[in-house]
Amino acid sequence: MKYFYELVQTSYFWLTGILYLVLMESIALYYQYTLQFYPCALCVQVRAWVVGAILSSAISVYFRENFWVRFAGIFLTMVFISGGFYTSYYAWGVENGTVISTCSMGAGFPSFMPLDQWMPFFFGADGPCGQSPEMWFGLSMVETLLITLGIPLLILSIAWITHLPEAISSYIKLAKA
Repeated sequence: MKYFYELVQTSYFWLTGILYLVLMESIALYYQYTLQFYPCALCVQVRAWVVGAILSSAISVYFRENFWVRFAGIFLTMVFISGGFYTSYYAWGVENGTVISTCSMGAGFPSFMPLDQWMPFFFGADGPCGQSPEMWFGLSMVETLLITLGIPLLILSIAWITHLPEAISSYIKLAKA
């Protein structure tokens, strides 16, 4: 456990995570623009969650020396990846017919943050829900997302848990003061 605690303090941890997430986005864009598999509303929402994780990781790499910023950064990155994982799980349900969805052709972003209007080349939802392309090993893109988001979520969860004892002891010290 000490290994995970110390690993999160290195820039390599955060930069590897950013590179991993950027690679995920690049593969999605390759499928969209080269292979002509257009994303659905749920897919572009996963993209938005991944972009949020990239941004929180970028902030975390810069402030990794500060315990509280690092602790919050791990948590915030977990929240973004969890959002992407949940949306992928929902899309998997739509794809397999276990979830009845009213997934529309629009991206479904809120009016205060219309990412599909600001960056339609990246967040435009032009494909139907429930039909993700096949990727490696016979898995659909949605099934691949569940794996590729589940692994960093597990790693970040372990890293966050290793930071809990220090967070609790710091909080208790502050409360006593």
